[in-house]
Amino acid sequence: MNSYRAVAFVAASVLMVLPASGASACSCGRSSAKERFAKADLIVRGRMKLVTFGVELPDSQTDREPPRLTRGDFEVDKVVKGTFKGKTLSVYTGAGMGDCGRLGEFLSAAFYYHSDKFAVYEFGLSKAEFAGQTRYFTSICDYAKGPKDGQE
Repeated sequence: MNSYRAVAFVAASVLMVLPASGASACSCGRSSAKERFAKADLIVRGRMKLVTFGVELPDSQTDREPPRLTRGDFEVDKVVKGTFKGKTLSVYTGAGMGDCGRLGEFLSAAFYYHSDKFAVYEFGLSKAEFAGQTRYFTSICDYAKGPKDGQE
């Protein structure tokens, strides 16, 4: 089921760039932060150390060109929900241009990496398996808590 969620996330990301799907892009905005928190597989608090733009995740099930994503290397200070044993976590999101990604938050968090006031974020993540590896994804439809706004 988790693979299905990841495939759905990637497919939705690709479809968001099509003009006909513009009306559905805001449908996740109706859910509350509490609902998004409950839906997340993993919620981590920490700092974004590095952002890599244009990462491709190969999909062995199709011959199509893989979508380009953004990967953030996230230093985990605390696991708020779920289980994760490491100190650094690769988190994937859309690459921008209407695909519901969190590119802005990733870049802002990385820019303010050393700031206690602006660098700490909480991200709600969905877990999926790709090519035998566990990957974590986040989008604007997932739970997030930033340093300035308190909660999204």
